[in-house]
Amino acid sequence: MNNDDKRALISFITIYTLSSILLITIIAFLYYEKEMDRQKKVCKNDLQNCVMKVESQLLKAKLTQTKFIFSPKTYKLNIGLFDANKKLIQSSLQHPKVDLNNMMIKKPDYVQLVYKLDKALFSIQYIISEDISMPRSQKSLLSLIMIVIFFSGIFIAFIGYLLSKLLLKPVKEKMRHLDNFIKDSAHEINTPIASLLMSVSALKKKGGADPKILNHISISSKQISDVYNSLSHLAFSDIAHNREITEINFKDIVEKSVEFYSEIAKSKHCLIHTSLQDTPLMIDKEDAKKLINNLLSNAVKYNNTGKQITVTLEQNILSVKDEGIGIDAKEQKIILKRYQRSTDLFGGFGIGLDIVNSICHTYNIPMKITSKKHQGSTFSIDFRAIAVKT
Repeated sequence: MNNDDKRALISFITIYTLSSILLITIIAFLYYEKEMDRQKKVCKNDLQNCVMKVESQLLKAKLTQTKFIFSPKTYKLNIGLFDANKKLIQSSLQHPKVDLNNMMIKKPDYVQLVYKLDKALFSIQYIISEDISMPRSQKSLLSLIMIVIFFSGIFIAFIGYLLSKLLLKPVKEKMRHLDNFIKDSAHEINTPIASLLMSVSALKKKGGADPKILNHISISSKQISDVYNSLSHLAFSDIAHNREITEINFKDIVEKSVEFYSEIAKSKHCLIHTSLQDTPLMIDKEDAKKLINNLLSNAVKYNNTGKQITVTLEQNILSVKDEGIGIDAKEQKIILKRYQRSTDLFGGFGIGLDIVNSICHTYNIPMKITSKKHQGSTFSIDFRAIAVKT
């Protein structure tokens, strides 16, 4: 599984899981609110019933002229009895400090109902009932809901992972066949391209053949070679090659690349002007070739007919400037991504700058794009981080 597949899988699972958890949370919240309303009503009824039970016992004792006996165990809730001076007489309250001015007292750990008798009975003026179970049940219910949401999230993420693997399986199978086809095609194309380029070079040295025809064959061969390089990168970019970091003179590689692309540039009546200094770098030779080749190929492709391309390599900074179609500010933000092109007029795969960008990231060297629409572009790469100090 490559990075793109992983990102797609993670995105799918994340969106699927979060949306499902959000839905479950909304349902759980509505259930919690409904359950709390029910419990509050039950609690209020229990508080009132206990107060009324105490009041009826007081009235009965008063009418029968018997002694009122306070028995906490006979009541469902905790009870407190206070006189007219708000002094505690008898109590089973767990929180006896009661504000008798409030009819209903709601605290995180308990709820109390204060009831004032119209007339004191056995010196009792206030009856307080206390419920400590309802707040606890609220906390227990909330904890239970949170646990259910947590484990539901894990279960949903697991199901999402299985679904994504199941849905992606046929797509991945087709992509695998396509990748194998591209790899096989790239491998098969390499040999005839190399043979064709060598044959053209040999014919040019021998002479005798029509120079114009040889020039057309040479240009076409190099263009096919460019296509092969793009196909090769697409096919084998997921296979890490063993980089051999050695000291090279980047000037030599730039000169060979300019020589290779000059013929293609001439077909568009363009000249490649160079100003190169010796630039020793610590870099893999193949990476160095890919870097300059893709920048030059891009410049030649998008340069306007009859305009100049300027390549400078001075003070460890490479600059490739064209006088082509240019790139506007919005496109500059995405042009370095794979398969992105500023226009479809010139063909290509849209991966040349992606290759350059990936190499820059590998060596931690910055690349700068300076461009204006219809005025050309300049790509600058700062090699000072990998330059050999002299």
